[in-house]
Amino acid sequence: LLGNPTSLNNFMVLPVMNFLVSSISITRWACQMSFVLANSYLKPHPEDKRDGAMLSMYKEVFLPDESRVDTPFMDPLFRYACLALFSMGLVLRILSFLGLKFRNRAKQV
Repeated sequence: LLGNPTSLNNFMVLPVMNFLVSSISITRWACQMSFVLANSYLKPHPEDKRDGAMLSMYKEVFLPDESRVDTPFMDPLFRYACLALFSMGLVLRILSFLGLKFRNRAKQV
């Protein structure tokens, strides 16, 4: 999965890979939205060192700028994620419709 923060950080190094992953990976945006919401509402305070390291890694990948607003719906990253998921869904529906329409053209009534 490209939304996993352990592998996502590797793809975000090069601008070309960043663009490709951001434009084709639905899980990249969905995981980021989920983390932004969970982090802002739950405000986790891990007690274990391992959990603290995981939380800081997630924050490093999904929240690169710590000066975010407290309300996730006002966060620009959250809005970009919503826009990206909406546009990916719209493009997939349009392409699916066109594929169904023109692939079986001879069989349509």
